[in-house]
Amino acid sequence: MNFSQVDGDDDAGVHKIGLQAGLGSYVSLTERLGIQLDILYSQKGSRYTREMPSIAGPYFMTYKLKLDYIEMPLALQYYVNQDIHIGAGVAYNRLISSNESWLSLYGWAPINAGDYPFERDVWEYFASASYRLTDRIRAEVRYQRSATPIRKMEHVFQNFSNGRNQLNNFLSLRLGYYL
Repeated sequence: MNFSQVDGDDDAGVHKIGLQAGLGSYVSLTERLGIQLDILYSQKGSRYTREMPSIAGPYFMTYKLKLDYIEMPLALQYYVNQDIHIGAGVAYNRLISSNESWLSLYGWAPINAGDYPFERDVWEYFASASYRLTDRIRAEVRYQRSATPIRKMEHVFQNFSNGRNQLNNFLSLRLGYYL
C-alpha cells in the first residue's frame, strides 16, 4: 500500500492511496548484510480538494493524479538481528500510464498528458525498516522520494503548480511472503 503525494503540485499532505505489488529476491552477502531486488507495480500520485472563489460564490475544486509505474528497487539491507532489518537503496521507475483531471464548477475536466507530459523514466531513493512477523512473513515500512522529477515545472498545468519541478514522495507499507 502506497500513501503518496506529489511535491510541486501546489498542495501538501498525503491524500492518495495506491497499490504496490510484485516479486522480489533477498540474497544474504554476509551474516549482517544482504541485497534486496524487487520488480513492482506501483501506483502513485496526488489528490486534494480546496475551496475556490468564483463570481457565483466559493466552490470546492478537486484534483486527481494517478501515476502507474513498473518499479525496480535495489536495496542494501543491514540485519540488526534475525527479526529486524534496515535498508537503503535506489529505485528505477518506468511510467506506464497517467491520468490527471480536476473538478470545476462545470464538471470533471481531463488534463491531456500530451500537452503536460510526465517523465517516463524516474529515479528515486529510499530507506526502509522491516520486522519478521513469522518465519515466512515480514512487514516493511519504506519512505521513498524522487531524485529526478516526474514532471518538469514548465510542463505542469497552470493552476496546479507552485513553480517547482514535481517529485514523487511517499510512504509504503508492505507485507512480504518469503519462500
